Amino acid sequence: MASGMTRAGLRYTLNMKNKILIIISLLLILSPLTTIKVAHADDDYIEARRLQNAGEILSLENILKIIRPEFPGRILEVELESEDGQIVYEVEILSNNGIVREIYINARTGKLLSVKEED
Repeated sequence: MASGMTRAGLRYTLNMKNKILIIISLLLILSPLTTIKVAHADDDYIEARRLQNAGEILSLENILKIIRPEFPGRILEVELESEDGQIVYEVEILSNNGIVREIYINARTGKLLSVKEED
């Protein structure tokens, strides 16, 4: 220990360097996962636009015009899914009285399929 550092001080320095290396390694390993999610979201958007432009589904704007009168409130989430061979919008709405509902609408016709209240 020529520089005046004690063994405990040296161990602390090595432990900190190891922790920093582990954190950097984890960030490098996990960063592609966030890129994949963003790319996946972009792919979903592109597919939704393609289906809408091809006339296979109604626009989200039209779907919301259909459901807003019966289900006013704040939109929390919208998903476009394939269920039982049909394309379905799942719209999650927080009603004005605090109830969260998942509303399932046929994306091609705008027909209301079902409504589920979340606990």
